[in-house]
Amino acid sequence: MVDAGIAETMRLTVTDADDLVNGRASASVADAFGVPIVHVQSYIDTGATTAVFAERLGMQLEAAEDLGIRLGKRGRIGLIIGRLLPV
Repeated sequence: MVDAGIAETMRLTVTDADDLVNGRASASVADAFGVPIVHVQSYIDTGATTAVFAERLGMQLEAAEDLGIRLGKRGRIGLIIGRLLPV
């Protein structure tokens, strides 16, 4: 279970943070990036993304997909979590 303080820092509920750690996108995660849930879930599952979601991750489409392939599923989840945390 994700610590409540970490979930709060990501501006997620503990349930949504737990879902993300377990590879399931939620509406609140998608809303944080301003994209549909399916875009987040697709990136988590396969590394395939859209230009908009790649931009929200701070990359160009090709770079996001290449990195997604290299990271694997757990790494993609970590990347998303990292982007949800404040700098």
